[in-house]
Amino acid sequence: MARGWGHGTALIVWLGISAVVYYAVDSYQKPVVATLRDVDGATGEIVIPRSRDGHYYVEGTINDHPVIFMIDTGASVVSVGDGVAQAAGLPKGAVARFQTAGGEVVGQMVAGVAVEAAGIRVEGLRIAVGPDLGPGGIALLGQNFLRRIEVTQRDDRMVLRVKGS
Repeated sequence: MARGWGHGTALIVWLGISAVVYYAVDSYQKPVVATLRDVDGATGEIVIPRSRDGHYYVEGTINDHPVIFMIDTGASVVSVGDGVAQAAGLPKGAVARFQTAGGEVVGQMVAGVAVEAAGIRVEGLRIAVGPDLGPGGIALLGQNFLRRIEVTQRDDRMVLRVKGS
């Protein structure tokens, strides 16, 4: 007498399908992050594709601590959350208030920080430290870094290059 699927088999199949769907959705939602491998050696440009969330992301460091930057042309300064600041060994800074899209927050301004994005390094920047900016320690790459390089945006890509190169 043939039997249909047992409850255990159905559960295993259901869990397998759920895992595949979870990983597919998770990989779809992760941002596309440009890395040093994406730097064009001949031009020194890094081409950053737009992520599905509409933002541009690039690998970098803060005081040589690895971070993922979201490029924020509307931010005045490079900004990090408390967790990234602590992991990067940043000292305490001067208390400051910041206007954000979510309202005013209290944080600190830390001076003398080295910031690198896609192989472009700027020393001695002042950066904002405040509440964590989101999961995974995302940092914002603001204008005090961006105005020192050439930034162009066309279609679904952004290009960063050292000025004059």
